[in-house]
Amino acid sequence: MASHRRPKQPNRTRVTVLTATAAAAVALSSQAAQADPKPSKDEVKAKVDNLYEEAEAATEKYNGAKEKQDKLEKQVSNLQDSVARGQDELNKLRDGLGTMATAQYRSGGMDRRPRS
Repeated sequence: MASHRRPKQPNRTRVTVLTATAAAAVALSSQAAQADPKPSKDEVKAKVDNLYEEAEAATEKYNGAKEKQDKLEKQVSNLQDSVARGQDELNKLRDGLGTMATAQYRSGGMDRRPRS
């Protein structure tokens, strides 16, 4: 059975850092467009800390979804294997039935008289 592998996903730390960096950049650029000319260092730190927490929550949610996906993919694989085994059994039964039907045809068919 062919394996359908996906490329390796980025690790958790990398996703968290990239998400937080992108969010910080958006937050800082949106703050620059507002009326406050320059936020204080404490405000920026608080905003970055908040963004890190949000990124961590998003990462946890992603990890949970990934675990569920992995579990479902394993179930699908098991079901596909089961179907393949069932199909093999069905093919064997069809072959046997075909052999029996051929033999009956060659011998003149089944006896249609009722048995007493």
